[in-house]
Amino acid sequence: MKTIITFVALIATLTTTFTSCKKDKKNEPDVEQPAPPTNESELITTMKVVVYDTTTHISTTYVFRDLDGPGGNPATFANNGADSVINILSNHVYKTTILLLDETKNPVDTISNEVEEEGVDHMIFFNSNSPTGTPYNTYLSGSMTNIKYLDLDANNRGIGLSTLWTAPGTATPKSPLTIELKHQPGVKDGSYAPGETDIQVTFKLKVN
Repeated sequence: MKTIITFVALIATLTTTFTSCKKDKKNEPDVEQPAPPTNESELITTMKVVVYDTTTHISTTYVFRDLDGPGGNPATFANNGADSVINILSNHVYKTTILLLDETKNPVDTISNEVEEEGVDHMIFFNSNSPTGTPYNTYLSGSMTNIKYLDLDANNRGIGLSTLWTAPGTATPKSPLTIELKHQPGVKDGSYAPGETDIQVTFKLKVN
């Protein structure tokens, strides 16, 4: 993730005393060195999962928010919690877009734009699965849903902001669906293991 670099400069005030004798360097004050820069990570407060049914042409958005970050007030799903369950129809094809936002900013900062720009360092995973094949595919055994990555980075590895979801012709109960963005600078190889998690949200996926 792109970081914000803040430089803190410490200004040393030097008092010069004029005397008739030569200045003794042993008594000179040490000049303080500037403090090293600090890194401030981008804040992701909101995940929106936009599910577009290519058959009915209906788009549904599921929203997760944690406006004050980890450790503050509890995170919430929109629509009184109903957005925690993503519903899709069997034998339909869904183009799904994941939007990551920082809603503490005005205007709202769309973090997913930066994720796309720095795609070689980022990847979204579903249920901690390492996708396979060309193009990348992930199979969710609980809901029997196949997820195909539509977006690729400069190294032809999946990013996961844009995917295609399909499920078979049988209904399934609600199954866990964890959507996780991992930051993998210099180590991204298409697998889940490397890197650190930037955001992780667990929904339920139901095939009707």
